[in-house]
Amino acid sequence: MFENTALARRQWTGLDDEHLASIGFVNFAWNALERKFASLVWAAAGWTQEVGELVVSGMGNVSLVTLFINLLKQELKDHPDRRLWEQGASTGVLFDTIRDARNDVVHTFFDWDPTSGVNGHFKGAPRKGRSGRAEIRTTAMSRGDIDDLCHAISDCVESIDDLILKIWFRRRFLGGSQAESPQSYERAVHGWRNPPIDSARLKLYPELRARRREDAKASTKDAPPPGAGRPSSDPPL
Repeated sequence: MFENTALARRQWTGLDDEHLASIGFVNFAWNALERKFASLVWAAAGWTQEVGELVVSGMGNVSLVTLFINLLKQELKDHPDRRLWEQGASTGVLFDTIRDARNDVVHTFFDWDPTSGVNGHFKGAPRKGRSGRAEIRTTAMSRGDIDDLCHAISDCVESIDDLILKIWFRRRFLGGSQAESPQSYERAVHGWRNPPIDSARLKLYPELRARRREDAKASTKDAPPPGAGRPSSDPPL
């Protein structure tokens, strides 16, 4: 029976309330990030919010990133800007990585079965394992991992705000009567904030998550599947 008590929450999830609150905060922050990224798509396309809402409604997050990248390519077609392109592409990759990590946090289930030795958090995978059965893999998301995810969300939000302003300043500059020298363009588009955003930060979390997934894959490569009579040694979610 589901009851909203500390004991019931611990029984059903295997987590204490502070850890559960962290997961809830990640979900809240992700929803805010989705809205931020949608506004970036509108800015890249030059749409009003009303038009943007109509276009992106019902689109998946992956499609949203693809749409933004295509719109950014179109924006930079006649007046290339390598710095703007690299930041936009890195922001799209970061957004997708955060989406994947958030899904791992939210769409997992806790299973404890003393008769089979299963004890941990798992996530069903759509592919089949070597045995031909649907694969169930462990998903370990510690509080430290959740903190890293929150920092990545913060970096992504900051970059989105920065990109929206750069796109706006760029269009204002190119549509005006200013002398289009490289120096004046750099000042108008990229010099609005000092120091500028560190785009290298946008690559940190995707690289970190890729390393963690490779390490997890290597550690479980020869391990028996959940339910094979072994106690789980995975860290708590």
